[in-house]
Order: sequence, then structure tokens, then C-alpha cells
Amino acid sequence: MKRKVLFLSFVIAMALVSCNKRNDSPQPAPQPATKGLFVLNEGTFTYANASLSFYDFEKNEAENNLFFRANNAPIGDVGQSLALIADDLYIVVNNSKYIYKVDAKTIIYKAKIEGFTSPRYMLQVNNDKAYVSDLVSTGFWVLNLNNLSKSFVETGNTTEAMVKVGNEVFMSNWSNYYTGGVSSNRTIQVIDCVNDELVDEIEVAKEPSAMVVDKNNHIWVSCSGDYVQPYEPSIICIDAATHQVIRRFDLAEGSYPSGLAIDGAGENIFFMNGGYGTLNVYKMSVDATEIPETPFITTDSRVFYNLKVNPQNGDIYVTDAKNYVVNGDLLRYSSNGTLLGTYEMGLIPSYMLFN
Repeated sequence: MKRKVLFLSFVIAMALVSCNKRNDSPQPAPQPATKGLFVLNEGTFTYANASLSFYDFEKNEAENNLFFRANNAPIGDVGQSLALIADDLYIVVNNSKYIYKVDAKTIIYKAKIEGFTSPRYMLQVNNDKAYVSDLVSTGFWVLNLNNLSKSFVETGNTTEAMVKVGNEVFMSNWSNYYTGGVSSNRTIQVIDCVNDELVDEIEVAKEPSAMVVDKNNHIWVSCSGDYVQPYEPSIICIDAATHQVIRRFDLAEGSYPSGLAIDGAGENIFFMNGGYGTLNVYKMSVDATEIPETPFITTDSRVFYNLKVNPQNGDIYVTDAKNYVVNGDLLRYSSNGTLLGTYEMGLIPSYMLFN
């Protein structure tokens, strides 16, 4: 009996040693398929636990923690956005104030671009340069894609989302929190992307954030409206050629429009609206003259956080942040709003990018 006890103790000890053995070498991340969706999980502010997920269209399944598995290191503090340029994936990490450049197929680390103030979004302008918006500094960064050097262009206001139409880049000016209210938080700044200079400002409503471009080269802007009176939640349409606001849809007080997306034909926009944390998805034609009253997809007690529309088949992807302390989900809906699948992501899944 004593031998059996000793043998069992030895087996348990060996099992514990085996369980505690650490493998410091990077583990290969699954190579993203030709067709799929990258999802960047923000993580908890100041906890440096952002992560990268990928949903594979063909396999109809998701893989999580791709960056950590490929590099044996965390992404950092607050995964903000992604940019896919040639064969490289850029990961913008807001509160860590840097951008990672990785191989888009293997997710293996290539470079770390540091020295930003509060980077938000990245937009490729041409083969040689990209713009990076900034939440704190009043302007934007010009990033050389060849040697990864950068310079800063002052515009007088902070910058957020960006879209390019012709030789101009339109930048939303979402926040003036870090400037003490001295700068604006209600403009779209127009940049001549040949000369990297501010050429115009378009006044919209408070806190313009997400933007998309439709089939008519009209720019749609969702304005969350601010948290102090007067509230101005609205959806605004701008003619990119004339820089004029051509339509404005004011929403009810207490609304919180966000997560703007557009279909592949550029004919319908999708946005989330409702009270904070109780957002539904709405669908609206770019030719509409009124805001739809009936949700296209209802939240059903979920915490909708962001959305994206597949330009190929019209599938609608919505992230669910749940309670912000457990892993969220990616929800896939058909083009008619039918739920097709739910896939576990990381903590606070937000930015999505088709591969």
C-alpha cells in the first residue's frame, strides 16, 4: 500500500512539474485564410491585454490570441485599429502610443513604430505614405511606409476617422477633451494629401467620429453629439466635391449613433443607435430623406459595440462587448438581418478588417 502511495505521489509531482514548465518560444499562429475577418480586441484600459482574433470564412470558425501565439508577447494597452497595406498588417495601440507592423499571413513581428502621442487610425494615402490620426495632439502624423519615419502636421484640432476621396483626405474631429475645450470637436478637416496640408474645414455637429463613402462620393458621418448640452446626435452627409453638408438627420436627445458602415455597392449605410450600451442596428438607403424608426437588427440584451458589412456577400458583423470584463463575441448576420453564427473573441472586440 505504501508503495502505491509513493508511486501516486511521484506521478502527481511529475504532473505538476510538467504543468508548470514554461515554453518561452513563440507558438505559430494559424495563418489567416485568403478570406476572413481580423478583429482587434481593445482589452481593458491600462491592463495591456489587447489581442487579435481572426474569423475564417471557409472554416466558419474563429481563432484568438494570434499576436501572442506568434510572438510570445502581448499587443499592449488598448488595441485601437488595424490597417492592411500590401502584405503587412499594422496594429495601432492607442494607450501604448505605438504601432506594430506584422506579417499579415503569419502575424510575425516586423517592426514597432513609436513616438506617437495617442494614435487612433491609420489610412494608406499612396504606396509610400500613410496618415495616422491622434486623439490628443492637434493634427495628424505622416508615416513613411518605406523607412517608417514620421512627421507631424499641425491642423489646430485633434483627428479621428479618415476617408480618402481623390487627392483629399477627410478627417473627423471627434474630441477636444485633452485640449481643455480650446479646440473644436465638431469639424471635418480636409487635407490635401499631395502636399500634406489642411485646405478646408467643414462644420458638422458635435463629436463626428465614423465616416464612410457612398456610390455618389458622398461622405456619411455619425456624430455622437457630446455628453454636455446642447446635445447634437446626428447623421450627416457631405458632398466630397464641394465640401458642403447636403443632408443632416438630427436624432432624438439621448441617442448615441456610432459604428457606421456601408454595403459593397455603396447604396445603404448601417449604423448603431439608441441609449449608451443599448444600441440597435439601423439600415438606411443613401437616397433616404428620413431616418428609419425601426431597427434592422435589435440588440436583444447584447452590448453592441461595432459593426462591419462584408462588401462581397452583404453579411453584417457586429461585435458584442458583453459586460466589458469577460470575452466578447462576434455576431454574423445575413444581409436580411438573420443571425447566422456567434463566435467568441477576446476582451472588448471592436475594430474589424476584411482580409
